[in-house]
Amino acid sequence: MTTAQTLQYPRPDDRPRRRSGRTKLIVSAVVIVITLIIGVIAADRIVDYTTEQRIADGLADYGEAEVSVEGFPILTQLASKELNSVHVTADEATYEGVDFTDVDAKLYDVPTSGSKPIGTVDGTAVLPHSTLDELAAERANLPEGMTFTTVDGELFLKGSMLGQDLLVGIDPKADGRRAVVDATTIKLGSAEFSLDRLPSFLTSAISDIVIDLDFLPAGLELTDITATDSGLQVRLHGSGVSLK
Repeated sequence: MTTAQTLQYPRPDDRPRRRSGRTKLIVSAVVIVITLIIGVIAADRIVDYTTEQRIADGLADYGEAEVSVEGFPILTQLASKELNSVHVTADEATYEGVDFTDVDAKLYDVPTSGSKPIGTVDGTAVLPHSTLDELAAERANLPEGMTFTTVDGELFLKGSMLGQDLLVGIDPKADGRRAVVDATTIKLGSAEFSLDRLPSFLTSAISDIVIDLDFLPAGLELTDITATDSGLQVRLHGSGVSLK
């Protein structure tokens, strides 16, 4: 005679707990790692902000600048005593008594100490008409009473002659640490003349005007010049650049 046996199922409390304990350990480890990563990132961003502020404070003598230290993490860059890339912008700036506007510069291999020059600098800045007038008066033989202006995207020298408005069309060129300004046309009232058709004794004073820019930081040179509504935009490039 066979006796039926009742199947015995383990109670929930009797199930093994090993897997549950291992899962908790893994979760705890993940949380710890994530917390550490967040802490490192937060610390890096704090150091990044303070470094940007320190650089901006160091540039305060030249103007109010916006500074962005590029690249992550910054902690390793500081450890190597060199920042990979720094982006500097300023609406207005003054260097060696010369006013600029719309400054936008990228600095590469920037030492964290002031004793070494900056590796490479690429940037643009605008020399306003008023600054061009001052530079031409100090560093070039600009005819008296003539000033720079922009008309329809082209640079002109403006003055008066025989009671009529005089506009001299000029073509600016970059030449190392100099800006060379060549006159191309003359507009007197409603009449326009090409300089090629005029005798040299009339045009010598407005031909080959050279504006010396030797006040620029050592290592920087002009690579391009473009007329803008507010003046001349100069493109600058250099290696081993020092602001001092």
